[in-house]
Amino acid sequence: MKVPAIDGKIAEITQPEVAPLYGSDPAILIATNDLEIRRDIAPVLEAFPVKAVWAQGMEEVKKALSRQKFSLCLCGFWLLDGTYRDVVRLLRFQCGEVPAVIVCAPSCPDAYRDYLSALKISAFDFICHPYRTSDMEKILQSATGVPLRPPSPIPALTMPEAAGLRKAS
Repeated sequence: MKVPAIDGKIAEITQPEVAPLYGSDPAILIATNDLEIRRDIAPVLEAFPVKAVWAQGMEEVKKALSRQKFSLCLCGFWLLDGTYRDVVRLLRFQCGEVPAVIVCAPSCPDAYRDYLSALKISAFDFICHPYRTSDMEKILQSATGVPLRPPSPIPALTMPEAAGLRKAS
């Protein structure tokens, strides 16, 4: 949208993209610098019709939140310049009711204490890595309300192909 600026020139204002609640794909913010967690979350997200936005530090998180609204935030324990606590507080202050799921690394010494701490600062859920894919899928479905994409169908064999398989055996 173009609007007049204070100095009389025309300035352009860009509106942040909004994650739709219904209809097309919701957006999920993934905030972590842990490569193992990033690698393991990516295939789970591919099974959902969601738009993933990745951030490794608080500056990237702030920039993403200023550009777009999110339906969910998956947050690793550590970021380049902060922790999950910083992200959850920023979400509560800036975004209101965006659920945050904390993904705990396997090297976390006291996961139970951190679980309680995360829930006290209003995290939606807490999951320890390595996790079962089905557990992450349930969390994603619960937080976003979006079902899994149906699996791609296996192409059916035509009669000549099926006959060829029988001959080869």
